[in-house]
Amino acid sequence: MSKWRVINEGEYSEAMHHAIDEVLTEKMNNVDMRPTLRFWYRKGPSVPFGRFQAYQDEVEHEYAEEKGVEVVRRITGGGAMFCEPGNVITYSIYIPKDEVPEDVEESYRKLDEFAVKALNDLGVEASYEPLNDIEHTDGKLGGAAQLRKQKAVLHHTTMSYDLDTEEMLKVLRIGKEKVSDKAVKSAEKRVSKIKDHTEASRKQVIQALIQKFVEDRKTVEEGLTEEELEEAEKLVEEKFCSPEWNRKL
Repeated sequence: MSKWRVINEGEYSEAMHHAIDEVLTEKMNNVDMRPTLRFWYRKGPSVPFGRFQAYQDEVEHEYAEEKGVEVVRRITGGGAMFCEPGNVITYSIYIPKDEVPEDVEESYRKLDEFAVKALNDLGVEASYEPLNDIEHTDGKLGGAAQLRKQKAVLHHTTMSYDLDTEEMLKVLRIGKEKVSDKAVKSAEKRVSKIKDHTEASRKQVIQALIQKFVEDRKTVEEGLTEEELEEAEKLVEEKFCSPEWNRKL
């Protein structure tokens, strides 16, 4: 079994994180990299939205611009999410395709299993909810998305540690009454926060996730290589910061 690389460092723009995802997924697909777990640290608020979504349908453009919210199209499907540095936890898994169940639902369950168990250990009653959610009885804690290549799978998950629900409703287009008290209460029921269910800090939650992940794997903690960073920086300019990519639908 391959030795896993665990990356738990590096604060980047939203665009850079998605560029890193593409670079590492391609390397995994070319059998040019060991399987990797990477945690994200963001520089500012952002909205990553799904590969097949239309920008105008998902984002309140003027509000996002006014507040400096970075909006980036993912290379995976799924829905738009609002992310705040320090208030969400995002991780990516880059893994050989032959180590992932062919059944999509089973693959989501398996790849997020360590996170569910780590949250349970912290006293958070989390569970996997098909197809791609991590749930608490109070609401959704997080969601995942995947990209499958010929020889590799990218699986990334974002969970709310202490997300500002009211701000989320202002940035995302979720119906015209979205900033009413009623809408905020409704959204708070749909979105649950890890912080509401544990005394653990965000940093402690991330450490618990890593500890659970490495329990049954051989791992080494490493940073991104200079080559990986250079390739990602090039992709940021050419793709992830371009209107052609972000607003093409």
